[in-house]
Amino acid sequence: MATVILLFLLVLWHYRKRMVYNPYDEKLSHSSYYEASFAGRQVCTEEIYRIFQETAGHKRLLRNCRLGEDGGEEAEVLLIHESGIYVASSGNMEGTIRGSATGRYWTQSFREGWLFPCRNYFYNPFLYNKRSLDVIQWMCRDMPKLPCYSMAVFGNKGRLETAGYMGDNRWAIPLRTLSVTGANIMRHNRKFLLPAQVELIYERLMGNAAGCGKRS
Repeated sequence: MATVILLFLLVLWHYRKRMVYNPYDEKLSHSSYYEASFAGRQVCTEEIYRIFQETAGHKRLLRNCRLGEDGGEEAEVLLIHESGIYVASSGNMEGTIRGSATGRYWTQSFREGWLFPCRNYFYNPFLYNKRSLDVIQWMCRDMPKLPCYSMAVFGNKGRLETAGYMGDNRWAIPLRTLSVTGANIMRHNRKFLLPAQVELIYERLMGNAAGCGKRS
């Protein structure tokens, strides 16, 4: 009887280990969940870029911009707008997406419950954005009051459970509401930068960027 119970617990442990897979554990993978499971991140970068292109006001828009002298930090979508600097990262994943502004990982859940949950973990998009914003703020350190905003945008494949304002100029936004939400945020922030200042920031970033996939 004890052997049967032990065998059952062993099978249960093995199953839970397969279902709760954290690819950021170096023992399992050096890749992200997207790379490990789909051979590429599941994103909606192009959709965000198109929505930001329609934003009113003087702006410069960059996609997949590698910042810093060594290009170590990549801003997926970077908007230099008269209301401030916006960095957006994206995901387009199935299941329920949830997380906090400060936790290291967010969760993608397909099935909940204590016995047989099925979930995956991915790096907090706000921490991902923060690295890019830190570089931008250092490049613009003579503008200490430069407003910077972080956005985590999720596509229509799944459901974003933790949507809305998450404190400290951070928003988690479903793609379908990005146009309206983004316009409201920028309208609330009002005009902060003159067109010449927008161009100055753009030139600084281009002068220190290792490369950008697309710009306008």
